[in-house]
Amino acid sequence: MKKMYDSFEEIDQQLQILELQRKLDWEHIKLNSQAIKSAVYPAHLSQRIEYMLQQTAITFVLRKLQKYIPRKKQKEIELP
Repeated sequence: MKKMYDSFEEIDQQLQILELQRKLDWEHIKLNSQAIKSAVYPAHLSQRIEYMLQQTAITFVLRKLQKYIPRKKQKEIELP
């Protein structure tokens, strides 16, 4: 839907508003890019990978232990 303007002042005002919105959006982009850079920093990635490996190892060990628990006790414990 096209907006109808009655004067050049309204057009100028709308252009100023749009320019400020563009600047604000640009600042949001810069902030988000900095957040992404810090999240992808190698130290952060290595911590996340280490955590995932720990969780995988714990799950693997628990599933292996589950095989050695007698069937009667296994039903009582019910590991994931």
